[in-house]
Amino acid sequence: MRSRSLALLSLLSLSATAACTAASDEAPESTEVAVTELKAYWADAKRLDLGDLTRVAVGFATDGLNDQLASQSFGARFDPPQVFAAQAEPNRVLPDGSEIKALDTVVSGLAARFGEHELGTQVNQARLRHLRSGAAKYYVESAFSARAGLGHAWSFAANGLTSDANVTLGFDTGAELVSRVILAAADDKVGSLVASPLAAAKEMRGFVYPRSLQDVRSMKPGEMFALRGLGKLGANFGLGAPVLVAEPTGGLAYRVVVSAGVSGVIGGQLDVQLVRLEGDEVVVDVGVENGRGVSFQAAVRDGWGVKGVCDDGERCLRTIELAGQRIDLARLVEKAIEKRLNSYLTFRVEGQAANASSRVSLSRFRFHLDNGNQDEVEKALQQALKFDIRLAQALYNRDLGDRAPAVVAEFDAVRASTTSTRSFGFELLGMNVYHRAVVKKEGSFIVQTPEGAKSILFDSVHKDGGWFQMDHGYTRTGVAAQTLDARNPQSFRSEANLFLQTAVGDKHMDDDLIIDNVDATLLGLVGRDAVEALDQYGNQMERLVWSRCPVQEDNDRRRFDEGCNVRLLEDPEMTGLKAQGLAAIEPFVRDLPADFQQVVREAAKVRLTLQSVGIHNFDSANGPNASFTLDVRFDDKALDLLASRTKAEYANALREYLTAVHADRRKVGAETDKEAARRAVDQKWGRDIEKMASMFETRAKSYRLIADAERLVPVTLQGKRFVSYPLGVRFSVDGNAARAYESAVVQSTSHDRATAAARLFDGLYAEADRINAPLYDEHTATFPLLSLVPRENLEVGMIVRADVRSTFWVKRERYLKAGFSNVAASAKGSAVSTISAGMFDLDAVINAN
Repeated sequence: MRSRSLALLSLLSLSATAACTAASDEAPESTEVAVTELKAYWADAKRLDLGDLTRVAVGFATDGLNDQLASQSFGARFDPPQVFAAQAEPNRVLPDGSEIKALDTVVSGLAARFGEHELGTQVNQARLRHLRSGAAKYYVESAFSARAGLGHAWSFAANGLTSDANVTLGFDTGAELVSRVILAAADDKVGSLVASPLAAAKEMRGFVYPRSLQDVRSMKPGEMFALRGLGKLGANFGLGAPVLVAEPTGGLAYRVVVSAGVSGVIGGQLDVQLVRLEGDEVVVDVGVENGRGVSFQAAVRDGWGVKGVCDDGERCLRTIELAGQRIDLARLVEKAIEKRLNSYLTFRVEGQAANASSRVSLSRFRFHLDNGNQDEVEKALQQALKFDIRLAQALYNRDLGDRAPAVVAEFDAVRASTTSTRSFGFELLGMNVYHRAVVKKEGSFIVQTPEGAKSILFDSVHKDGGWFQMDHGYTRTGVAAQTLDARNPQSFRSEANLFLQTAVGDKHMDDDLIIDNVDATLLGLVGRDAVEALDQYGNQMERLVWSRCPVQEDNDRRRFDEGCNVRLLEDPEMTGLKAQGLAAIEPFVRDLPADFQQVVREAAKVRLTLQSVGIHNFDSANGPNASFTLDVRFDDKALDLLASRTKAEYANALREYLTAVHADRRKVGAETDKEAARRAVDQKWGRDIEKMASMFETRAKSYRLIADAERLVPVTLQGKRFVSYPLGVRFSVDGNAARAYESAVVQSTSHDRATAAARLFDGLYAEADRINAPLYDEHTATFPLLSLVPRENLEVGMIVRADVRSTFWVKRERYLKAGFSNVAASAKGSAVSTISAGMFDLDAVINAN
């Protein structure tokens, strides 16, 4: 037991990172127990006539543009070209002094760091295979910027994006363009490509940028081009994704699932990248830097790539009644997606090997040129290259579930905006950016490929405080991930995790700070019987110290005899008690996995060690510098189990925790027992336990409501085509209809669950303030949760730091003699599957933000 009388004076500082849900976004708690049914308003995209889009022919690059590029009759600035061979050629120097770099080193490094399925890895593997086949010897990467004066003709007037006018999509007239081109070259062509890349490209294959679908087909695997400049992009956002709508008065109790499409125009520094892969495959990636939403409009009719009318002949985004409120779904979804995209467009990310970038990916498509209707595929590719991605989106949405679709949308801006995304930006499909990252190890990358890998979002809050020699704090992180194979929507996996860390330290430990943490850890892992087994011997050791080495008083000063305690540590009675205590824990660890055995044994050893020395506050500098850190991670299954616990189960776990840290150990087993300590806890904190348990019940129920709705989506939409990436829209009603729509927010349902898990902890932490228990509020909120999750679903770590060095003025020989030292132990249950970032350290991802 330790005093927390100064805790109320703690100075707290708060920092929140990465997409935290603001308090103003929180909805009232639901009174419902479970969601058992969803009402669906769903349209079959297979029935949509795409003629309005397929009749639009915007073409590829013109002959005139290619002629200008080859003649260099425009103001251009070239970067030094980069040359790659299968292996490095250090003894060959190109005419401009360039080195020939090794592509095999880049590919192996990419696979190791970012995984085999990351797009950069796939593209560069295709290049390496092409070189090793003997079809070419080098790849040359050239980059240049074209000032005003280049007649790019990379724009067109598009219909269907706004209700009253055409919109010019593509690059603005006179915009300065930045470009990147990669070509495969034979040995006798590399010199000309290095000296004059654009003229050599046109001479070698007849074009710099493809003029037709046949030109695209003729590109070699790994060849690519990219363009960047000011302009506008048109798209339909949210296609195919189930959109769940929550009751405004019911927190996150979802009632309705709808199909939706919001037509939008985005302006900014746009870029488009096309790379030829092997076979018939082409990848197109479009993105924007310093983007802004120009216009958004929810589709309520059929046309321009969106099926807005449901099977009943009514618009899918109709006006409905939710909890007694008339809600216009079109306005609600439009506003929610507009807010989410505008937030996404301004989100600053760390992705390059050097500095920060505000470039975000908007869409990525894989075109299979031999599949589907050839005219549709060609028109979709043309339009996507000129920043109208609606036809490509519509083909993917229409052909969901087909065995060999012509277009696969790997990336969608609405789905991407519900994740914390990092990318290689404009250099995504290049080579040299990966060489800098993998070979030269410049900077730090976190690459996140959506859909086929994991889209990760996290919400992290850190608080710390302290007073005089004490410091304490916690970190709470809710993590969400959604994994989706774009070719197989049924393989979708939604995950939510909760990571908690508590830390407390004392520069001159003078009470039961560490023992309280140890007992709370043991209670959560092996139960109260194990703690009481240690009580029998550890508490007797503590009494032995104070009876054999009594406090000395002279001149109103109390002193502890250090030498007496040091000698006592070798006394057979003391050593015998410690040995018996260590043996007493064995029945509780015998059947545990080895890593849990280590955690429990180390914790028991720390407790018994500290009960063999006199810990006191007679001299404020006498105790050692000591700290205790607990890390606990609840994976998706653990959160389900935690949220299923009853109010009574939680109240009992909290009561046992308070008993463990409140009991006077020196008296337990002599003047009193643990049952008396439990009665004292009930008398002191009974009402507060009830309030914390009610908070647990309420917040756990909120979590379950989201999980219920998420599980119902595939049941409700059985037999329909949809992307298994549900999004949730929630809003609040305060009597003002306009404010209700302005309050709308959209996020992934896994993010909803991670947020609900984080709010569960936050609610417990807030309620713990009323309990002036030993340790701190974060400990009261965290430790009882350990008891509610089976060990096989639990991941936990314990770190004890101890500095027991003596000084001329302060003697700590008893701690050194007793063996109080640093301890670090962790355990992971056999069924644990916490969210990972693949080859990346998820902790590093979170901390970097």
